[in-house]
Amino acid sequence: MSGVDAVHEPGQPGTAWSTTNAAENFPGVATPLGWTFWREGIERGMRGAFADLGVLRESEVVFPPSADERFTSVFFGRYSGNVDRMRLVSDLMPGTSGSETELQIFGSVRPEVPDHPSARRYPAIARKMPGSLLRSSRRLRAQRASVDAWWRRETTLGSARPERQLVELLLTACARFEWIMRPHIFASMIASAAYSRLAAVTEAAGYPGLETALVSGYGGLEEAATVADLWAVSRDRLSSEEFLGRHGYHAPVEAEIRTRSWREDSTPVRKRVESFARRPDDASPEIQFARQAERRKTAENTLLAAVPRVRRPGTRALLAFAARSVPLREVGKAGFLQSIDVGRLAARELGHRLADRGVMDGTDDIFFLTLEEVAGTLPAHAREIVAERRATHRRYERLKLPDFWLGVPDPEQTAVVVQPGQAASDVKGIPVSPGNIEGIARVMAGPDSGDLDDGEILVCATTDPSWASLFFVASAVVIDIGGPMSHGAIVAREMGIPCVINTRNGTIAIHTGDHIRVDGTTGEVTILDHVAA
Repeated sequence: MSGVDAVHEPGQPGTAWSTTNAAENFPGVATPLGWTFWREGIERGMRGAFADLGVLRESEVVFPPSADERFTSVFFGRYSGNVDRMRLVSDLMPGTSGSETELQIFGSVRPEVPDHPSARRYPAIARKMPGSLLRSSRRLRAQRASVDAWWRRETTLGSARPERQLVELLLTACARFEWIMRPHIFASMIASAAYSRLAAVTEAAGYPGLETALVSGYGGLEEAATVADLWAVSRDRLSSEEFLGRHGYHAPVEAEIRTRSWREDSTPVRKRVESFARRPDDASPEIQFARQAERRKTAENTLLAAVPRVRRPGTRALLAFAARSVPLREVGKAGFLQSIDVGRLAARELGHRLADRGVMDGTDDIFFLTLEEVAGTLPAHAREIVAERRATHRRYERLKLPDFWLGVPDPEQTAVVVQPGQAASDVKGIPVSPGNIEGIARVMAGPDSGDLDDGEILVCATTDPSWASLFFVASAVVIDIGGPMSHGAIVAREMGIPCVINTRNGTIAIHTGDHIRVDGTTGEVTILDHVAA
């Protein structure tokens, strides 16, 4: 990719795009290096996952030249999903349709757009999907273990190596990112399918919403391990160095290569440890996880008692399938975040050396070059290009895209403005973790943007694994962006706290200090008392 604007790749006027769900995976405005690290790996990863399902041919696992043919692109720096492309592959799959997928993934459906169902890939799906399902867990866990060992080795070796080796390390990190993305996306699709099927079964049994209690308390969740290890540090059972050796790849806005990971700046870890140290021993995460496991078992017994006897074996099989598939959603994510962190190590050191040689003004300037520019020949007038891209990045940060558009959005005209103090009834989302809690709201722009006091209700735009320890402190969570199988929903269920997600405007309507009620069963967030302006 070349040109001054490296984070705006629009397609043709008629193609439908959405930031819904995409914004959770890569929130905010991407830097040129951050986006170009992602762009080909995520595309081939998605296509590879569909090939493993049998929906696409292996020959279609490519990076198309046109944005309209890709599953994702970037508009004004915002990661976005191609609605039409997702509809196309959904029409090739049994048991679903383009309209159903548009509604489930992007939150709404255009009734004027017809479905085009086709059975032409059914034989390939019948041939490939069973084997892919059987291999998915073993394959993903093996690749995650390989990436983990590689991340530990490379971060231990550090950045004291020749410049050419740093470039090669950056490219290797990008390749590793793509390598684990394919099984990760496949596992995410299967986990979402398991959740949807459970939702249908619980509703038919007369217990709509019970599925949120059925997909938690499994144990072994990646984020749960992070929280448990933080607790161990706070009790002097684990050293900070050991903790960072396991979890140091986490960072605020983890998808962006520019941000500093805990490995580079452990200040966030120290703050979380201090917060955990103030909690009583009987509030340990192990006790919470055990309590959540009991809740899941109770929910399972409730469901099994409600379904007809003849359907109980199938229901038990579905519950077992969910127990295997749902935790995998976070396994692959940890692997690709580790790949980004190795890329981060290489890129930052390359930036430092370029700045030392006077090629650029500062270390972070490298993040405003593309992967092709860093790995190949630096562009002429690199300083001027970086300065212009920085200015563009700042301008894009002031824009807000709509949830949905055709062609190219007009962010200036489609920015959503919600007045502070609006009616509480306007704050409503998807109930993804049951419970009803009242408390004081804390609106946070990032996991390190402030201190969350014990028992406060966390209100945020989106989350990634670096937020997990805040969930342990919070009494409930309200999130603008996401769905039932989003990271925030999964972690909230594991922590046993109410969560309402996909409110779209919670961070605008709610202020820090507001007294609010969060109902994780109905999806309603009630503002009981606004803090004085």
